[in-house]
Amino acid sequence: MRSLPVCRAALSRPFLRFLDEHGRDPSTFLKQFSIDRKTLVDPSLYLPSHLLSVLIDAVAKSTNHNDLGFYAAQFIDKGILHPSLENKLLGTDDLNSFLHTLISLRHLQGSHFQLWLEYEGHELRICHSSSLTETNRSYGHANEFTSFFIINHLKRILGSNWQPCYLAFHHQCHPKAKITGQTVNKKVIYGAKNNFVPVLIDIDRVPAPAYDLNKVNEGALTRLTGVVDTFWEHEAFSIEFVAHLFGVSERTLQRVFLSNNTTFRDYVNKKKIEKSTQLLNQGYSVQSVAEKMRYSDPANFSRAMKKYLSLTPKQYLKQRL
Repeated sequence: MRSLPVCRAALSRPFLRFLDEHGRDPSTFLKQFSIDRKTLVDPSLYLPSHLLSVLIDAVAKSTNHNDLGFYAAQFIDKGILHPSLENKLLGTDDLNSFLHTLISLRHLQGSHFQLWLEYEGHELRICHSSSLTETNRSYGHANEFTSFFIINHLKRILGSNWQPCYLAFHHQCHPKAKITGQTVNKKVIYGAKNNFVPVLIDIDRVPAPAYDLNKVNEGALTRLTGVVDTFWEHEAFSIEFVAHLFGVSERTLQRVFLSNNTTFRDYVNKKKIEKSTQLLNQGYSVQSVAEKMRYSDPANFSRAMKKYLSLTPKQYLKQRL
């Protein structure tokens, strides 16, 4: 199911750093989503791919760089990759182990992101597919960013002076001098069947890495609730807020919940009750918990808790004694 794709929030960091280099304040672009920079660089956080797409597009327009993907890839530092993927990649010292690690753990970077290998004569093609759709304005930047992320890692394995003979991208585009200049033959193919980085090698000497191209991505509900769990205490939180993050309609989100026998309201209310019991256990009064959870009055808080736990706040506290 290709819906509600998510990616690691830390993938925004190279683009934000590129923006810094051009003297731009990224908070201007983040305000529309009521998100700050600290949230985006949380190493454990996954966010809607749509949000990263909007950010990339805004950075490209602000800096007037049509080769943003290449430049952003130069700002990749520790923490951009999932810790498990990053640590294992740094521990590889040959092409085969590098490819095996990269492909087998690719899903840690987000849902719907694909990496696979194709062989053509003595050419090994490291192919990749973005979680963004082709109609997305940031699709090309994302493709180029991923290719240069792969190239930068290949340089560690094959030598700092290594360059691919050419590059191929799925998106249509006019040639970009900076990107063309990163290839031996000064050649870039746009509108190709797949995005790929070619490596000239004797295929017979490189055993195919063990990886599962059919690995099942997380379900849409898991991706949706992951984002809800991150933002439900945000002062601007609502179903409209979440739909805005994913770039979809509120009805689409409701359908995901309904297909799993629940609703957006029920899921959020359960989160509120879970947090409420934690606060009550910490010694907060019923009145203060009601205020923190943004109930209009303690009576509404009491009714909500009664509905989900069959206990009012006072009954819950009495039961603990």
